[in-house]
Amino acid sequence: MSTESNALAFSTVFLSKNSPNDDRITQLANWGKRFYSSGLVKGIEGNLSFRTRLGFIVSGTSIALDALTPETVVEVTGVVYGLNKTSVYVKGQVIPSREVILHSQIYEYCNDINAIFHVHDPSIMNKAEKLGIPVTVSEQEAGSQALAQEAVNLLKINKNVKYFVLKNHGVIALGATMDEAGKAIEEAGRGLKS
Repeated sequence: MSTESNALAFSTVFLSKNSPNDDRITQLANWGKRFYSSGLVKGIEGNLSFRTRLGFIVSGTSIALDALTPETVVEVTGVVYGLNKTSVYVKGQVIPSREVILHSQIYEYCNDINAIFHVHDPSIMNKAEKLGIPVTVSEQEAGSQALAQEAVNLLKINKNVKYFVLKNHGVIALGATMDEAGKAIEEAGRGLKS
C-alpha cells in the first residue's frame, strides 16, 4: 500500500448539514455491504460514489462500506483547487472520502461515467499486469491531486478502460451505472478464483 499521511489534501465546506436525499443511496449501501461481506474491503477501506444532477454522492472518510446511510455520505457540489489547499463543497454531515479529488477528476474527465467504485483488492493488484489490467505509471499518495492525475492520465491513454489499478494502492471500477461498476469488481475477483 502507498504511504498515507493523516492530513487530508482538501478542506470541506459544508453548504448544508442536511443529509443527501437520493433514493440511490440505498443501492450504493447495498454494494458496500456486498463488498464488505465478500471480503473485498476490510475496516474503513474503499470508497464509492455516483453522479447526481449537482455533482456526486460519495461515501464519507473513515466510514466502513457496510455502514453507508444518508448520514454517512455527502453530496459534493463543487471542488475548487486553490494554491495551498483544495476546497470541497458538500451537503451532508460527514467529511467526504479522502479520495474525493480522485472521484471529482474522473467525473470531470469522463462524461459517460456515473459510478466510481474504489476497493483495495490485493489479489487483483498483485496480478494486474499479468492479467492485462491497466496500472497507473507511478505510485502516489492516497487522496492527493497527483493520484487523481495518474488515474486521468491512464484514462486518456486507454479511452475505453472501465477497470484499472492505482499502482500499489487499489482498484477502480467505472460504470454508466452502479451495477456496472460493482459487477466489474466482482467479476474480476471471480476470474482469479476460476
